[in-house]
Amino acid sequence: VNRSNTNLIDPIKTHILGTLDDPINILKSYIPQDHLPTDVLTIGESPLAIMQGKYIDFRNINISKVARLLCKGFAPTSSLATACGMQTLINIYGPTRIMISCLAGALCKLFGIKGMFYRLAGSQARLIDDITGTTPPYDKSIVLGPNDTQGFCIKASKELQINVAVVDVNDLGRVKILSTNDINNTEIIKTALTSNPAGNANQLTPLVLIRNNKITR
Repeated sequence: VNRSNTNLIDPIKTHILGTLDDPINILKSYIPQDHLPTDVLTIGESPLAIMQGKYIDFRNINISKVARLLCKGFAPTSSLATACGMQTLINIYGPTRIMISCLAGALCKLFGIKGMFYRLAGSQARLIDDITGTTPPYDKSIVLGPNDTQGFCIKASKELQINVAVVDVNDLGRVKILSTNDINNTEIIKTALTSNPAGNANQLTPLVLIRNNKITR
């Protein structure tokens, strides 16, 4: 027996997903028949959220002066750097909470403490995808974070007899695991997805199968 940590990564192409699709049925429909229980099937957070109906046409968002001001404090790569992305967050949590979070975040940065804004502003602050980070035909939509990702992973894993994870990956090599049924797979998932095999454009590969071949003969 030759022990190896090789992970084979298979992006899985699907049709354009929407609210008429059931997330677990989508996994069942597209998962390769030769998968193993040790493999990990990942789904992007935005495709999952879209199937849950958690997106808003940016043209229907009334942008306030507060949103236009606050969004200027974020890096261009952030979904909160756009006024419509920031306004979406304000609409969820209210302007007072977001303004206080921005102020506290800025003050903490002066003392070398990073990430305070995201700790205070609410979970959606990290999960919102603005129009530049969304695949057509949802490229005119702000996509929110999905519901109950932990419950989804546990249920899907049980039904499919495979490890399941909900992830947020970008082209900068950042891999965020929102939930997984087995935290022991965390490092495997991060290593496998660092190159962003699913892509962020119109590849239509929201699922990725990580073939966790730890033992080969």
